Amino acid sequence: MAGEVSGDQHASALLAALGARVPALEAFGVGGDGCRREGMRLLAHQKDLAVVGLVEALSKLRFARRLIGSLTAEAVRQKADGAVLIDSPDFNLRLAKRLFRAGIPVVFYVSPQVWAWRSSRAETIAALGRATLVLFRFEKRWWDARGLGAKVTWVGHPLVDRAAEELATPAPPPPGGARRVVLMPGSRAGEIRRNLPVLRDAVRLLRKSRSDLEIVLVRADSIPADLLRGVAGPDIDSWRVVTGPHLALLAASDVVLVASGTATVEGLLANVPMVVVYRVHPLTFWLARRLVKVPFVAMANLLSDDGSGKETVPELVQGDATPERVAAEAAAYLDDPARSAGTRARLARGLEDLGPPGAPGRTADALVAALAAAAPESAA
Repeated sequence: MAGEVSGDQHASALLAALGARVPALEAFGVGGDGCRREGMRLLAHQKDLAVVGLVEALSKLRFARRLIGSLTAEAVRQKADGAVLIDSPDFNLRLAKRLFRAGIPVVFYVSPQVWAWRSSRAETIAALGRATLVLFRFEKRWWDARGLGAKVTWVGHPLVDRAAEELATPAPPPPGGARRVVLMPGSRAGEIRRNLPVLRDAVRLLRKSRSDLEIVLVRADSIPADLLRGVAGPDIDSWRVVTGPHLALLAASDVVLVASGTATVEGLLANVPMVVVYRVHPLTFWLARRLVKVPFVAMANLLSDDGSGKETVPELVQGDATPERVAAEAAAYLDDPARSAGTRARLARGLEDLGPPGAPGRTADALVAALAAAAPESAA
């Protein structure tokens, strides 16, 4: 069950590694184009479920209930050996309870961020899951500190492998000595509608005083080209729009204007200065401010935190995410080589928590071992 673009990337890498270990592997569920390419039978496409925010998720409740029912029924009919639930905690915890009651072993991969908010879910996850496989080293420490780490394994981040492959071939620099500014507004339609207008207007402001900018927009596979054009307007005609592998492009950029999410981990791996934007429904933001217990929203900042409380890259959240603020932070990177160098040095510190290459293989091995283990005795 991979309900988001990043989840589809992780799931497809895991399926490839599992296929090498389990030749008779059959998989079905929710994923994206990556999972489909690895032979998974889709009962629903992740783009039909992907939303950002607590309030926004309300519009998907009826669909989610029906999907949970159909996934559970199919798992029972197929006598599934296990269910791998990737992130999407509000959906997956409900699904996990149904699967557990049906006798289907559950493995959580990309653990819900209980270390950031709603930590009470950790005991439920520990009770329901045959195993919990986490991406970041600090997550394992968090679970261990609470006496819940017995079934938690740090497998590392699969993006490390992708980064090694993509960064092996450097991207060409911008033509004519231009400065490259990359826009990454998100992988969900709601993110595009909320973030792209801010980034577009920030670029307009930057171009008023600079004629040497190459603007590159990274389009996620989940985002239709006509949606980008409808939101960006005619400005998009002067940008270069790219799809597919893009880490080498980020590494050859001066600054990335990016929506908070997995993309900031990509920026950390590419070691490029970023300006992080985070805009959601006002009620979602109001709720999040009261629930979230970590100092930063961007994973790149959490991973590179040195304990000083100072963010490595600027985060412009909700009302602070204005074109003027975004443009000013981007201009500071473009105009100050020392600031850019300092940011790159701090980002490099965050790499250790991602682990070494080989995460998909370690994840596949941990999954096979977990499904061979004895079932948990009770559920929350």
